[in-house]
Amino acid sequence: MKNSNLKVKIYGVRGSFPPTNGDATKYGVNTTCLRVDMGKHLVIIDAGTGIIKLGADLISEIKAGTKKQNYQKLFMLFTHTHIDHLMGFPYFQLLYMPQTELNIITATQLNYSIEEILETLMSPAFFPVTIAELPSQLNYSDFAENKVVFFFEDDYEIYSTKDSANVKNWIGKISCMRNYTHPKGGVYIYKFENPSGHSIVFATDIEGFVGGDNRLIKFAENADVLIHDAQYSIPEYEIFQGFGHSTYEMACQVAKKAGVKKLILSHHDPKHTDKELEALEKSAKKVFSETYMASELMEFSFQ
Repeated sequence: MKNSNLKVKIYGVRGSFPPTNGDATKYGVNTTCLRVDMGKHLVIIDAGTGIIKLGADLISEIKAGTKKQNYQKLFMLFTHTHIDHLMGFPYFQLLYMPQTELNIITATQLNYSIEEILETLMSPAFFPVTIAELPSQLNYSDFAENKVVFFFEDDYEIYSTKDSANVKNWIGKISCMRNYTHPKGGVYIYKFENPSGHSIVFATDIEGFVGGDNRLIKFAENADVLIHDAQYSIPEYEIFQGFGHSTYEMACQVAKKAGVKKLILSHHDPKHTDKELEALEKSAKKVFSETYMASELMEFSFQ
């Protein structure tokens, strides 16, 4: 029987930078990173500082030998490559294991390929180990709104959207939409689906519209889980409008109109304490009752 389980685990919930004041311990202090298991395939979204803990967990799972995931052939996608979504990459432990094959599937960022960006990040001016010196194998593939990644029992393939309806025997798929509200170059929003009809949408670093973003509402329609940016309180948004981040009200509008089952607010402002985040969650629940603040190691699983 094919394994088409869909599981998401959150490893980083903060935006901009990891808090350093010691007050933000309940929800977590790391910047954005998600783990998505699709069958035995393991997909990583963004490489904020949360990827450091993810790497440690993967090492522990490999040593324990109790899980059947494919730890040697990993996949990675980026929503965008601002530094808070990139800063943990050089510290991802599996990069330093020769048996690791990391397949990076991400669109061009502005005029830079993801390969160029990662090579710059790990260039001698910024880090002592270069990409060329890594013992692991890195492969690069382009992604866009007109493409879909399909995972099968033992492999994967990228199809054009016009051909995707004819794909058979898949156990998981990833599609994306581009959002241009985050400067500069916008971000990619990802949807993860399994054949049973369950879906999880990850929409970080976006700024809402009055009445909701109609494209995102359509993209997230009937999702089991919508993880949505909500960095600013409403008074803060009056100051930071145009910075490419949302409030809980914006996220709740999308969740209500899309008919999602659960809304998770993420990309917390690094200045927000646990008390402030608790108050924002309470306010959000008055708008959309199934709203929760993202916390590190929060999981969602569907068969």
